[in-house]
Order: sequence, then structure tokens, then C-alpha cells
Amino acid sequence: MTIDDVLASPKWGNNGKASTLGAMGAAERRLWSSFVRQGEIGDLVSALHDPAKSGVVVVGPWGVGKTTLARAVASSLAETTHIVHLYGSPADTLLAYGPLAVLMARLPVSASLSPLSIIHGIDELIREDAGGKSVLLVVDDLPSLDPMTVGVIMHMLLSRTAKIMVLARELNDLPEDLVWLVKDKLLCELRLSYFNRAEVGELITKATGTLVSESAVTALFNASSGVPLILQAIFQEQVANGNLNLRRGVWVVAKPLNLESSSALSEIVRSRLARESPVVRLGIEKMALLGRAPLSAVLAVLGQEGLSILEARGFLEISTGDRHQAYLSEPYIGDIVRGWLSPGRLAELFDEIAAKFGRELGSLDAHETMSLAAWTLDAGLVLNPQFGLSAAALAIQNFDPLLALRCTAQVPAEHPLRTRAVEMRGAAYRMMAEYERAVAEFEMVAESVIDTLGIADYGSWIHSLAGALLWVPGGYQRVPGLIADASLRLDRWRGESSHADIRNARSSLRLAYFEHQVHCGEFEKIIDELTGASHAEDAEFALNCACLLVPTLAVVGREMESIALGRRLRQEIDAHGVSVRFAEYCWDGLTNALIWSGRWLECVDLLRQEIEGTPQPFQYGGGLTELKLGLAYAYAGRGAEAVSVLMAAAAQLEVRQSNNTLGLAYIALAFAYAQDSNEEEAVNYLSLAETVDGPTLWSNKAMAKFLRLMTLRWLDDGSAVDGLRESALIDIEKHRFSTASMSLFGGTIHGADKDYALLEEVSLRRQGPMATINALLARSARTRDPNIALEAAAIAHELKLDAVESRCAVLALNFATEKGLRALAQEARQLLERSKGSLVKLPVLPQTEGARLTHRELQVARLAKRGLGNRAIADRIGVSVRTVEGHLYQVYIKLGIATRLELEQGQEI
Repeated sequence: MTIDDVLASPKWGNNGKASTLGAMGAAERRLWSSFVRQGEIGDLVSALHDPAKSGVVVVGPWGVGKTTLARAVASSLAETTHIVHLYGSPADTLLAYGPLAVLMARLPVSASLSPLSIIHGIDELIREDAGGKSVLLVVDDLPSLDPMTVGVIMHMLLSRTAKIMVLARELNDLPEDLVWLVKDKLLCELRLSYFNRAEVGELITKATGTLVSESAVTALFNASSGVPLILQAIFQEQVANGNLNLRRGVWVVAKPLNLESSSALSEIVRSRLARESPVVRLGIEKMALLGRAPLSAVLAVLGQEGLSILEARGFLEISTGDRHQAYLSEPYIGDIVRGWLSPGRLAELFDEIAAKFGRELGSLDAHETMSLAAWTLDAGLVLNPQFGLSAAALAIQNFDPLLALRCTAQVPAEHPLRTRAVEMRGAAYRMMAEYERAVAEFEMVAESVIDTLGIADYGSWIHSLAGALLWVPGGYQRVPGLIADASLRLDRWRGESSHADIRNARSSLRLAYFEHQVHCGEFEKIIDELTGASHAEDAEFALNCACLLVPTLAVVGREMESIALGRRLRQEIDAHGVSVRFAEYCWDGLTNALIWSGRWLECVDLLRQEIEGTPQPFQYGGGLTELKLGLAYAYAGRGAEAVSVLMAAAAQLEVRQSNNTLGLAYIALAFAYAQDSNEEEAVNYLSLAETVDGPTLWSNKAMAKFLRLMTLRWLDDGSAVDGLRESALIDIEKHRFSTASMSLFGGTIHGADKDYALLEEVSLRRQGPMATINALLARSARTRDPNIALEAAAIAHELKLDAVESRCAVLALNFATEKGLRALAQEARQLLERSKGSLVKLPVLPQTEGARLTHRELQVARLAKRGLGNRAIADRIGVSVRTVEGHLYQVYIKLGIATRLELEQGQEI
């Protein structure tokens, strides 16, 4: 590949246009790092109080927060300590006693005659100013101190007149005398690093007093590289320009972060670079365009001297893997510097770089290709359509839909590659959750253009269009006809095309059909065919089929097979670096299988790794990952933990409705609040869920329906149990045994023997520990055997499913008490007491604590205890007011009370 392969010919080209950015006022950037460095502050204070130590040295790179930390330490010591700040000077302008100039001016003439008299004179002045307090010398982060000042400092340290706190970028920056004190352990050394991703989230939450979504944390961490000074500047500017919004008390990413060239951050970068040489500044300009590039290419562009200087000054990093790459160590500098460059300067740099870079084009990896495409477009030049499509495909694979749209925008309508560009654009808009726009891209292409496609390209076109239609209203209904018409068309082409092209086109249509069936929940119809197709000779087709098989197995009761396949596929995809169109289905099915099978802790670990380890722009799909994390907590009965995560997920999904899952997030929140005994919020979020809709995966719809009915059941709505049973019967008919079993488990709190028999039968057709618990609990309920219930409780305890464990313990206690098995009853009671410590509300109470009421009496009593009137209770559970009155009469008799007031003020039931 040559540079001509990157640039478009004049036939397809047009001139780029420069954009101007408005300036922002400077923002205050202090004290943020102290919010997450309380431990370090305490360590430094302790070291300074240690009589065996002369002080401390704080070492860390530019912007890491050394000065802020020193201020916090000084503030904590202010009442008992006299603080003297000393500031060094650049090595080429050292002045004798320069940092002590103010004290030198106060010395009497007699004390200025010799170095020794100066030392003693300054020592005496500082003692007088301290007025009996301890003395702390704070030497701030500047290159060096003159020897005369060092002499004064060493005298005060060795005579124990003062202690010292030195701030330096590297230990070697210290004067030799202080270095020896560090080596002799007389000065404690503390090294500061830039914040990691978790610390960035903690910092923003503490600094703003507000929750922050995982998407926002990832975006801010990637943009700031964890530098606290930069982080605060970026945060404040993104809030000001609307890229970060506060929704439902959570900071969320509304738009991709845009580091403007005229901003407070820009001023920080400008001030920093002003102290650098022209060689460094030119090198940074070139690296701002190159992004991440092969070391050999960077060496050709910068030269050996330029590369060495940038690396020595800390601006350049070189990867240590098999493929050596060079890149700016702080990406935000490149973003800012690139914004400073005029179109003319961009073109000039492009020409200079291209002349030395061309020979490297054939060896570019994905990120290098994307960088080359981006800086070509930034230079106002036009991409060669073939190269643009390659870069767009990589951009989609690496979660950068905006770059994909830029790379495909310049392919003209009459170009042969236009339909392929439209497919890329559709995929980019789908990633951005702009589903209507995705479909619109396809519909703008004239039928006459589609008629010119070859058979393989036509199959790919139909596949992409069908996939886009699944996410828009009315799209489901169009897909079967679209596939049928396309199949007939392929039949007519049979004798005119190669076998390979026909096979590829057929594979595309089969994938479209499989995807449609997964969306519709028709897993039984495709599982056998999918299983066979996942072993096809065509590796890409087989991988995509296997990805669709993961959610299929999860629903039909083969959760453990789903988990094993999902994990294997993710390893294969990561190991080979291949792009798999349906990788998201694999991920969705794997997480569902882990949650539904009871292995929710593994799911949480997997999701946390995804959140903390992904380099992708997390604003695309980040809400989905947070939603999955919240669902894991909600299904596990951890209502309080689920609420905080789901609140962030809902806030992010309100900005970008990925996979149309906002309704599911609201319903999951309702369920979490119900578990946490917050009926008002539970009802509010159920109502809110009714205001949003949109086509989504069947599994998302199924979870929304299940969690809605479970919420109503927790709220003692009489219709919930019937709804759960009806849902289960439909799923059983469709061989969706996992979801059927869950519905039956939720609907049998006070079930009859036939309900438990059905629960056991269906659960035995599932896999995993939760299926075992369901079957054991059902068998225990039918046989009234406390030992079986305790066996189920032990499995639930191992899985940390506290609500499930409590339900099993209640059954065991009831049956053991009924049969007079005191030892088993005591064991069950101990389990129940343990569950009460972690649960706000038990899903079911034992007979000794209120369950001697019938199910309906218990339902009426709980609603009355909440303050609902008889008419409201009747409307809630679907009976007459007279029936409610009768139930309350029985409740009063059984509880030994006479009035509603006694019921409301009495013990929990």
C-alpha cells in the first residue's frame, strides 16, 4: 500500500473545511486529588511526626497532585507547625540563597558576613517566626536548589531545627545531600502515580457529591490519562459544553467528549509546551497527527534525535510487545494540539509525514490504520474509498462509529462501493442507537443501484438491512418477506454466479433468518440448525452461528453449555483478533446464562472486568453493560446494590437507548426498590416503564415481563402469581425452560402441590445450580421434607443468594416445626436469622411469624398495615370490599387484635 491508496483521486475528492471553536473561561483546578488520597496524607503526617525521621520526599510526574497533597499535609499540621515554603529555580539561573531571599532581606548586616553566620542567622529567624512551634520546610516541585540554600536546609535538618517535605518529579532531581538522606532512610519516600480508572470514578463522586455512570468514568479516564489536574479541567469543560449531563442524580455521557482547542485544558497544554524546545513542539505536532504508529515509521518522521528528546521529556511512549509502536503518553495533548493546527499547517505536515511514511502503510494494524484515516481527514484531504471502507470497518470493530461515518461520508452515490459504505453507516448508527437513521441510510439507496450488485454483495446487503429493521417499529414484520424475496432472487441467479458467491449469499440470508428468530424468541425452531451451522467449514459463518447459539442455549435450559460455549468463543475471538458480527449476542447470552443459573457473582466479575479493562469509547453500549450488572444484583436479591447501579444504567440509557432497553432498566429498578421495601419508588418506575417502548431482543422483553410481575408480587398484587404462571406455560410450550422455571419459582411462594410438581418437572429440564435449587425446593414443598429444603438452602448460601436461601430456610422451619424435628427447626431458624441480617424484607415468612394466616389473609393484612383502605385493597387484589372485610376479621382473630391501628402498629407480618 502506498500513500496514494489512502488518498482519493481528484475524481472523488473535495476540499476539507476548517472549523473554529469558541474559547472557554479558565476553571479552578485545585484539591480534587485530595478526595482519594486521604491515606497518603495520613502516611505523610505520621512520617513527619516520627522523631527518627528528618522528613518526607513526594515523587511523581507532572500534574499528579504533589502540590495539592503537600497543601493538605500542611493544612493538617497548621495548628502545631510553622510552614516555610521554598521554591527552587531552573538549573541555568541558580542564585545563591535564591529560595531564601525574603529571609536574607531580614538578616542584619552582621549576620551576612559569612556563610556560617548566614546559616545561623536564618536558623534564628525561622525559630523566632515559629514561636515555639515545630518547623516544616516545604520545597516545591522545581528543578534544583543552589548549594548555599542546600547548606542552610541541611543545617536545620541535622540540628533538628526543622523537618522537610520535598516535592520532585524524580528522586535524581534532588540535591545529592537529600538523596543520601533518602538512602539512609532518614527521609521517607512516597511515590504518586496518576489515578487508575476506579480512582477516577471515586474522585468524581466525592468531588461532586454525585454518582457517575461507568460510561462517563471510562470516557473521562481515557481522556485525562488519570492526571488529576487534567481530569478536573476536562470534567468541568464537558459539563459546560453539554457533553456530560446530570440525569437522575448521575453523571452520564451525552455526547462523545470533545477536547476543544480553546479551553482551560488548552491553556494548561499551552503553558506546559511553552517551556519546551521547538524540536519537542514540532515532534508533538507530528505525533498529534500520527496517533499510534509503528516505531520505525515514527523514527522516519521524527528522526532519531527528535524521538529521543520526546521520550526523554516524557511525551512519548514505546510499547514493549512484539510489535513496537510509539504514541503520545498523554493523548489529550495530541487532541488539543491537533485542534490548534490550521488547514494549511495540517496539509503541510501531512505532506512532510507522507513522504517518509508511505513505505510503512502495508504493515499498519487496526489502530494505526484508524489513526492514518483520522489525520488524513483532519488535514482536509479525501480518503480513497477502498481505504476509507477498510478504516470504517475497523472503526466499527473498535467502537468508534463517528470515525466510521467520517470515513464513509465521502463515497459518492455513483461509486461502486457506495452500497458497502451504506452498510457501514447503518452499523455505525446502530452502535449509536440511532436505529431510524440506520434504516433510512438503506432506504435512500435506489433499487436500480441494488440491482447492479453481485450475488454475494446482494446477500450481505439483505443481511445488513434485515438486522437494522429489527430495531425499529414494524421492522420485525418486514424481515421474513425480505428474506423470502431475496431467496427467490438468488434462485434466479443460480446458473449465473459461482458456487462460492451463491454459498456466501445463502449464508448471509441464513444468518439474517437466525437473527430474526432469536429476536422473536423462536429458539426451538433454530437450535438444531444453529448447532450444525456452528461447525460449518466457513469459519466466519460458523463463528456467527455459534454466537447466536449462546443465547439460544441459555433460554432452552442448557445454561451450562451456553456458559462454556460463550467463554470459549470470547477467548477465540480475542486470541485471533477477528471481527464477528454477532459477538454482542454471545456476550448477551453468556451474561444471561450466568445470572439465570445462579452464578451471578461470576457475571459481576466478568462485567467488572469489561468495564475496567475495555479501551473502547464506553459511551457506546456502556449503559447496556451497567444494566447487565444491575440485573445481576437484582436477580440475586441485592436490591440496595442493584438500585445504585441501575440508576446509572437508566440515566445513561436515557441519553442513548442502546438496544431499546430503557424500559427494562426502569422495571429492574422497580423490582430492586420493591426488594428494598420502597413501594413508592417501585410503583413510580413501573409507571415510567410504560412510557417507553421499542423493539428489542426477546430475552430483554422476557426479563422485563418477569421482573414486572415479580415487582407486583412483592407489592402483594393478586394478579402477579397468575401472570407468572401464564408466562411459564407459554414458555414451556416454546421449550424455553429457563425462563419458565424462573417464572414458576417466583409464582409459587404459596403454591399448591400441582404448581410445585410443574416447577420440579420444568427445573429438571434445566442446567446449573439454580435449576437444582428450584427442583429441590419444589420436591421439599410437595413432600414436606425439611432436609431437602435445607439442602437447597446450602446451595443458595454457597451462591450468596440470600433471598433464595431465606425462602428455603422458611420451608425447612415450617416442615421441621410441623413434624416436631427440633434440631432441624433450630438449624433452619439460624439460617433465617442470618438472612434477616442481609435482607430488608424476607420474600416469605415462617408460620411462627405470621404465615399461619392464609395467603390471601396475609396479602390483605400487609396492605392494611401499609395504610391502604378496604376499597384500595379490594381494587389492588381484585376482590370485593365485603371479601376484604371478611379477611380482615379473620386476621384480627388469628393475631389476637381488635383494630386496624393495632395491626398497623404491631409486629411485621
